[in-house]
Amino acid sequence: MLVAIIGAAGKMGAWFCRYFAARQGNEVSAFDVKPFQINNDVRSAASIADCVKNADLVMICVPVKRTPAVIKQCAQAMTRQNALLAEISSVKAKTLPALKKARQDIITLCVHPMFGPGASEEKKQLKMLAIPVRNKAKELDAINSIFAGMSVKVLPDARTHDRAIAAVLGLTYFTNVAFASILAREDLANLNEVGGTTFAVQAMLAQSVMTDEPELIAALIRDNPHAAGYMRQYMKEASALASVRGSLLGAKLKKTKKKLQKKADLEASYRRMYGIIGLLDKPAE
Repeated sequence: MLVAIIGAAGKMGAWFCRYFAARQGNEVSAFDVKPFQINNDVRSAASIADCVKNADLVMICVPVKRTPAVIKQCAQAMTRQNALLAEISSVKAKTLPALKKARQDIITLCVHPMFGPGASEEKKQLKMLAIPVRNKAKELDAINSIFAGMSVKVLPDARTHDRAIAAVLGLTYFTNVAFASILAREDLANLNEVGGTTFAVQAMLAQSVMTDEPELIAALIRDNPHAAGYMRQYMKEASALASVRGSLLGAKLKKTKKKLQKKADLEASYRRMYGIIGLLDKPAE
């Protein structure tokens, strides 16, 4: 295939450049309004139109706010019938309608990679979310073909996607950014020496979250229409926890534990945490 990557200066755009260029027979062109570095297997295009005009597959990897406009630009410039136009934004409320408005002679794909740019391109069972746009069967066939080996989870609509992402990413990023903000004001070297396993895992997660691009973090906690509700719930729970006194605190903790035990294996989670700790002492690849 001829694959066009729009947004090659971003971390995920660069990841998809490597992913498709590494596949035998794929020719890759890339474009971004920002400067970017690419290897010899990828052609740098002068414009969006130049990048996508003959492409069999166009991947849009730009910030959420820009995605609808870029979908329109790409669809207008693509020349091959039945070519694939895919976008990977983390919030679908506005991007899915933009895909539905695209030309009928191209196949639009609404996907969301549930892995970061640090993932190996060769790793099996990377998770990809998919939301049907116009023809579910045809779109899933295309997704399973171009992302062969990945685990594809289909969600019915943009609202279902955005509500789930508000919890699994928005809430997670919100809590870790707040935690990272506190760590940034502390003597972290001393805390690392004093801290145990729980702190090591939590600090590692907070620090890794902060490697993401600010635009992505902002989109997850600001642009997702469902994120504010989860953040309010978090603040309410945190405030209640901080204000509980005496034996009432123990009772509240027991109640939370009992409710969570019905939905999760807490002991298995504890064992997995120590499995992660075992990896912390190994040098990074």
